[in-house]
Amino acid sequence: MKPEYYLDMNNPAALGFGAMRMPPGKDELEKMIDTYLASGYNYFDTAYIYGGSEEALGKSLVARHARDSYVIASKLPPWHIHNSPQDCEKIFAEQLQRTGLDYFDFYLVHSLDDNREQDVEDKGLFEWCFNLKKRGLVKHVGFSFHGGTAYLERLLERHPQTEFVQLQQNYIDNLQGSAAEWQNVALKHKKPIIVMEPVKGGGLATLPAPAEKLLKEYAPHRSIASWAVQYAAMLEGATCMLSGMSNMQQLNDNLQTFKDLKPLSADEKQLLDQVLAEMAKVASIPCTACKYCHNECPMNIDISGGFVLYNDVKRGGQKWNAENMYKTIAPNRRADMCTECGECVSHCPQKIDIPNELGKVAEMF
Repeated sequence: MKPEYYLDMNNPAALGFGAMRMPPGKDELEKMIDTYLASGYNYFDTAYIYGGSEEALGKSLVARHARDSYVIASKLPPWHIHNSPQDCEKIFAEQLQRTGLDYFDFYLVHSLDDNREQDVEDKGLFEWCFNLKKRGLVKHVGFSFHGGTAYLERLLERHPQTEFVQLQQNYIDNLQGSAAEWQNVALKHKKPIIVMEPVKGGGLATLPAPAEKLLKEYAPHRSIASWAVQYAAMLEGATCMLSGMSNMQQLNDNLQTFKDLKPLSADEKQLLDQVLAEMAKVASIPCTACKYCHNECPMNIDISGGFVLYNDVKRGGQKWNAENMYKTIAPNRRADMCTECGECVSHCPQKIDIPNELGKVAEMF
């Protein structure tokens, strides 16, 4: 698929390879990349802050496949820009070096929310990215977004040259949160949507037992995650759905879902409403394990690791097993080491009160 495919809103959503949660082993990653490309898809999404991701794609994709066989998106982190444009140039040069590329097909201003609005404008980050396009160093410019609906509207009005938006879209956030509003704004401005977090960081791959029972009784041979993938891929305006795949099993499951992709039936939509009702009974932490907060924690706490184990217990998992797993986290990285400094909070796309939730984790374990 050519890059322009992902900018044509008349095309069905393609499966994108999210590179934030790649397998640690080079052999498995290469096998996944080769299988993914051989299946007819070619969109890879990485970022400056995805630890080791750009380098891994450089070795396992760029060095092994022809440049016209894939497209790559990467991102500029506003919170790393202090002296613009010097910092922008430095980071971008490092990204090219990490990946071994001469240009990026898609380039995004990363993780915008209301708290960064004035900062992003003052630093001229959009103008700098548009200039990259003029220089031939990127083909298409967009942004990823985690803010309020009014801010999304302002962004698209201020920067109409933006060619696409990357939005969190999944059946929890669209049916119970603000994601449907974001989708409608993108459609209003005729901007194609690159879908992120369709399975909410894996949170929609493992559900509370009563919710999973509903889905398994309806379709015993389908994975739980495939329901979330189907929902997100079929949203109006979606031209690519990113999946952060960590192993071949997840890749093959996604490929199977896309092979048989079709809109949800009326019965299936009603079923998801029942699933949401069951999930609403469980007070879990809405963490997607993006780990943006990890880079900001002065205590180096394994924040997402603790949240995963907490949620597992809340969703019906065995507490003794979660306790054993919690003990594998180094003592100086556990939840009770939190000093409540709050450095992490502004970097959380889900707007989680992280110090407060870490207190719950510490109390549970």
